[in-house]
Amino acid sequence: MLCAQLKEFVELIPKDKCMMSLDLGEKKIGIAFSDRTNLIATPHSIYYRQNIRKDIDFLNRLFKEGDAGSMVVGLPIELKVGDNLWHKTILNFTNKIVKKHNMIVYLQDESLSTMEATAALIAAGLSYQKSKKLNDKVSASIILQRTLDTINKL
Repeated sequence: MLCAQLKEFVELIPKDKCMMSLDLGEKKIGIAFSDRTNLIATPHSIYYRQNIRKDIDFLNRLFKEGDAGSMVVGLPIELKVGDNLWHKTILNFTNKIVKKHNMIVYLQDESLSTMEATAALIAAGLSYQKSKKLNDKVSASIILQRTLDTINKL
């Protein structure tokens, strides 16, 4: 089920499982997981996209292997001119995940998450070039942490 409202998402998610998060890109997908208490998000991996069917099947396998009970997908809310197509692409991809694998999914604003990830990695001592290789999974972690923080304030 695709949840537009956080309250609805919180009511549906299994309380004894972690969450998986995605930062979708045209070529890569950043992936992160929460701990079982749903307090801390941790970067997991970067998946290099192939085609929609393979992408969705891979993510479903990872979802099951990670014992996740729900998923958070980053969606750009602050759109620049011309970003409407990317917004629709993310929604279509997410709807296919929900339809094919019956997952509980929440769409979280991902605005500036990549910039925040890059800044954090550089602050940790990585070069800009090295940070570019990691920022997708760190961005997925930031997206998930935003959701977890909001949930824990409820």
